[in-house]
Amino acid sequence: MTEEVLTRETLPLPAARTTAQNALVLAWASRIDASIGVLGRLAAWLTLLLVALVAGDVIARYVWHVGSVAEQQLEWHVLAVIAMLSASFTLQQDEHVRVDIFYRNYSPRARRILDTLVYLLVVVPTSAFIAVSSVHFVVQSYRLHEGSVTPGGLPDLFILKAFVPLGFALVSLEALALGVREWLGPVQQEKE
Repeated sequence: MTEEVLTRETLPLPAARTTAQNALVLAWASRIDASIGVLGRLAAWLTLLLVALVAGDVIARYVWHVGSVAEQQLEWHVLAVIAMLSASFTLQQDEHVRVDIFYRNYSPRARRILDTLVYLLVVVPTSAFIAVSSVHFVVQSYRLHEGSVTPGGLPDLFILKAFVPLGFALVSLEALALGVREWLGPVQQEKE
């Protein structure tokens, strides 16, 4: 007696139900992508704010010989927000850093399998772990009314720290959407 290996193609599920479920999951992934796209565009606009802040700081310092600690800290805070918001967008656009010494030589199918495994088994759990673990630091900062230790610095550091769990949660969601799309995508294309 031979044993049949169960794969997603050979699972004994009604085709209509599987297709409908796949469509729902892919629709969810598309909504995640759309939301991440909006946040990516917001991060792009924040870079314009950052340029204005830095230019204002330089002009104030070298033309009028005045400076503001709060303004300098705001520059760093805006940069951190840009990084946290744009990480998931960078992943979505496939512009993230990838060590592709071997990857570029793989077949499209091998790349799809590797991407699926990396998204679902590495990026999602790691990002989710960092997101959940960092919430404690935000709550602690809020409870302590943590502010800058530098005189004239910005108060309420919990606002900035809140972007760490948010950013990693967004990366986790985007990786989940990409992984699910990679997993279900070829099956959907074969059935159409």
